[in-house]
Amino acid sequence: MAVNLEKIDLLMERANISYKEAKEALELHDGDMVEALIYLESSNKTTQNVKQRYARAQKDHQAHADKAKKVFDKLQQTRFVIRKKDHRIVDLPLFIAIILVLVALPVSLFILLLPYFFGYKISLFGPDGKKMSPEEAFDFSETFGKSEETSNGERY
Repeated sequence: MAVNLEKIDLLMERANISYKEAKEALELHDGDMVEALIYLESSNKTTQNVKQRYARAQKDHQAHADKAKKVFDKLQQTRFVIRKKDHRIVDLPLFIAIILVLVALPVSLFILLLPYFFGYKISLFGPDGKKMSPEEAFDFSETFGKSEETSNGERY
């Protein structure tokens, strides 16, 4: 097989090596990419790339975990309240209320409509105790506001 610029560029990117090293490895193995990669790995020329990818993956994982924690914390701090005048009948974290609605969907839809027929109010309260609209309760723009790029070019 012939050694061409595309193969050299691809090998340089995959193995995180110089142009010279990529060309030499391909020439040594008659342009065979797989054999050149195996040769480079066995001679420990690609270990830095593996460590870098592992570090980037850990960083991306941590970024996703931090965002998930912020969402979970906001859902835990937001309260789902059913009340009549100043008397609270039900007071749950919004996270628990969402799980209950999802687990018992047909029954929960009926239960969510029932309080309105008897003069009860359903409200959401933020961590500071202020009443919130559903849009505010499920607004995670401060968590996901600006789109960040992961190490592999994906946006989240």
